[in-house]
Amino acid sequence: MMERAMTNWDATRWLRLVLAIIFLIAGSGQQEPVAYVAAAFFGVQALFNLGCCGASCASPRTGDPRTTNVETKEVIYEEVH
Repeated sequence: MMERAMTNWDATRWLRLVLAIIFLIAGSGQQEPVAYVAAAFFGVQALFNLGCCGASCASPRTGDPRTTNVETKEVIYEEVH
């Protein structure tokens, strides 16, 4: 778990971390509970590298061994009258 939190920091994770810090500062300055919720949301996403549906919508990396030997099948379309 700790390894996942400390590796693969790309631009989106940094952006989520910055947004979490901004919302945390805004929430503490104005005592706004919604800002605390937004800070927690973006903070958890940045810390655990979660995206829109866990990690299911993330595109696979180029050198990912799970996707390098995938064969594609040609789709045949038929016209229906």
